[in-house]
Amino acid sequence: MGEGRVLEVLGLSTGGIRAHVGALRAGLVERGWEVVVAAPTGGDVAIPVPDGLDPVDLARAVRRLRAQLAAFDLVHAHGLKAGWTASLARSRPWVLTVHNAVLPGQGGVTGPVLRRLERRLPGRADAVIATSAQLGLGLDGVVPPERLHVIPPVGPPPRATRPVTDVRRELGVADGASLVVGVGRLHPQKGWPTLLEAAARLRPPRPVRVVIVGEGPLEGDLRARLAALHLEGVVSLAGARPDAVDLLAAADVVVVASSWESGPLVLAEAMTLGRPVVTTPVGFATDLVDDGVTGRLVPAGDAAALGDALTSVLSDPESAARMGAAGAGRVAAVLDRDKLIDEVAAVYHQVLRRT
Repeated sequence: MGEGRVLEVLGLSTGGIRAHVGALRAGLVERGWEVVVAAPTGGDVAIPVPDGLDPVDLARAVRRLRAQLAAFDLVHAHGLKAGWTASLARSRPWVLTVHNAVLPGQGGVTGPVLRRLERRLPGRADAVIATSAQLGLGLDGVVPPERLHVIPPVGPPPRATRPVTDVRRELGVADGASLVVGVGRLHPQKGWPTLLEAAARLRPPRPVRVVIVGEGPLEGDLRARLAALHLEGVVSLAGARPDAVDLLAAADVVVVASSWESGPLVLAEAMTLGRPVVTTPVGFATDLVDDGVTGRLVPAGDAAALGDALTSVLSDPESAARMGAAGAGRVAAVLDRDKLIDEVAAVYHQVLRRT
C-alpha cells in the first residue's frame, strides 16, 4: 500500500526550484508516494500558475487546481504564486515551501504588494518548509514553531557528460590558463557586477578566463560594464546552457557572488564535483563552507575581497585541490539526499495525521 498521493505545484520556475522538485519527486516515489507535478509548462498536469499579480490569471489557475484536488491526499506548493494558488483553491491539507524572499527593490511598483502577500501566505499553510535557516528566521512569529521546518533543497546528483579538455577548449581557455565559472540568472541579487569588478582586479600567476552562465534582465547592463572595464577578452557571458554542469566540472574555481540566496544549489553542485569554491555567506553556504578549509567565504558586494580570494585560490592549486576534496565531503554530510527527502516525507506524515 502506498504512502499517499501528492500534487507538487510550482510556477514558472526554472533552475534550482524545478531541479529540486524533480529530485524530491524521484525520492518520494522510491519511498512509496505517488507524486504528480503541476506546473504551467513541463508538468504532468497543466496548472497555469501566473508569474504576476493579474487576478484573472490567478483565478484561472485556482479553478484548474481546484478541479484536481479530489484525486490527492496532500498538495505541496513551491513559492509565492503557487502557494497563493493552493491557498485560494482551498487545498486541504497543504504544505508550502518558501524558496526565496521578495527583496527590497524587487518587483518594481508591485514590490510592496508582493511583500505583503509573502508575509500573509505562510500562516495559511498546514506546514511550512524553509529551504535555509535564513528564510526560517524571517518566518519567526509568522508560522507557529511546530509547523515550521528548515529543510535544504534536494538537487539531482551532478554528472558531467563531456571531457574537461573539450569543454575548456570550447570556452577558449588556453593551455595553462585558469577558468572561473559562475552560474545563475542575470539578476541583481546574483552579484554579477561585483564579479566583473573582481575580475578586473585579478592578479593570478596564469591568464584567466571568467565565464558566466545564465540569462536574464541584466544582460545588457553587464555587456556595457564589460566594455567599460575592458574585460571582453577575460569575461564572457555564455547564456543559458543545458550543459552547465560540464562547465562547473571544468572550472578551476566556481564563484557565487550573490547578495541573497535560499540555496544556492549551484554551490552544492560545484562542491559535489570536487571543485574549489569562492562564495558569499548566503543561504546554506555557511553550513557548507569553512573559510580556507572547504572553500572561501567573502562578504557580499566586496569586489576587492572577492578578487583577492579568487587570486588566492588560483595561485595555489594544491590548496585548491584540498579544499575541493574537503568540500565534497562536507556536502555529502550536510545535504545527504536520503536524509532530506525523509525529512520532507516526515512533514507530509505530520500534516496528514493532524488534518
